[in-house]
Amino acid sequence: MRLTCLFLLFTSSLVAAQESSSLPTAAEINSVLKDLSEITGFQIHRQLPFAMVTREQVNKYLKDQIRHNVKPNEIRAEEVTLKKFGFVPQDFDLKKNTIELLTEQAAAFYDFHRKKLFISDWAAQNMRQAALVHELGHALADQNFSLEKYLGKGTDDSEDSAAREAVVEGQASWLMLEFAARRLGKTLKDPDTAREFMKEDADSGADDKEFPVFNSAPLYIRRTLMFPYDEGEFFQQAVFLKQGQAGFAELFRHPPSTTAQIIHPERYFAHVGETSPALPKPLPHTKGFVTGSVGELDEEILLEQYLNKQTAERLAPKLKGGAFRVDEWKADRRMTLVYVSEWDDEAAAVDYLDAYQKVLRSKWKQVEILRQDDSHFAGKCEDGFFSVTRMGALVTSKEGYAEAVD
Repeated sequence: MRLTCLFLLFTSSLVAAQESSSLPTAAEINSVLKDLSEITGFQIHRQLPFAMVTREQVNKYLKDQIRHNVKPNEIRAEEVTLKKFGFVPQDFDLKKNTIELLTEQAAAFYDFHRKKLFISDWAAQNMRQAALVHELGHALADQNFSLEKYLGKGTDDSEDSAAREAVVEGQASWLMLEFAARRLGKTLKDPDTAREFMKEDADSGADDKEFPVFNSAPLYIRRTLMFPYDEGEFFQQAVFLKQGQAGFAELFRHPPSTTAQIIHPERYFAHVGETSPALPKPLPHTKGFVTGSVGELDEEILLEQYLNKQTAERLAPKLKGGAFRVDEWKADRRMTLVYVSEWDDEAAAVDYLDAYQKVLRSKWKQVEILRQDDSHFAGKCEDGFFSVTRMGALVTSKEGYAEAVD
């Protein structure tokens, strides 16, 4: 599960402010590119064209990108999936919200189709260099490893897409800090410097007045938008400490494949992937509407949203892998959800079975449990009938049915 069809439209630096700034000079851009080349080892192959854009132009650009590159059924599939899991309200408009959110957030963006840098005319002067370093980090990476191909290879797998996006955005975010540190004669190789700069970056969140769209968005939207930048930055730091300069290119040649590898870099180094549990076959008179994977980030957000952060941090890392399918019933177009998760061991699965019942009770206003024992519970809610079963380390949930389901 991941907003791949919308969030990968362009690579942007998510900083915004209110006063206008002037367009950087070619000399300034070339100077920054040279410094980034020295840090990463990436070669500068060509000059980078750039231009200033207004907020209205960014909004139009996003709408054009969606119209030309994203099929309506892809947006609908993601929106339905988010609603079935309970990540967004039933009346949530994914396309509209995402356009508004990215328009609000983007201070600059690099268009990897046109190989051109765009800087917003509302980015504050003191934020301009940070945004410039971030986007030039993308441009330099693109000149050595095509970002369009790199990100495109993961679009069929939401976990793979999220991990690749975390590489792209995490590197650019990390370069902003290393660039600033080197201006002071420091480097993130030094643990004290790394703690200072990364803590300051983590604490630099915006208030509600500065980012009203972001701060009013559902938790899942906010977390998945910021994950590539925040967790990707820490992941890049871990790679840099272990592999040095060679790690920049290594992540493009051998990318991580799961959000768990980004959250726990040691799993990336040890090549620990995720499992893909088998889903039950679709019932007669239904057709598969959308299938996908569920990773640690998804589970962490789900448990935090409906239980609490402590449970999320304790239980989500024990997920070995998850798969889901939304089926559409031919008669009445009802959407039903089947979700299978595999856990580290039986004890973790037992823990999750209990937690997921609490998720359902919190997700719906009226929940009635009709049958329950140590490894199974079933009932009904506003969405229809549901059944959740544990077999060993596997937990299977079936939700939204018109009649009782086993």
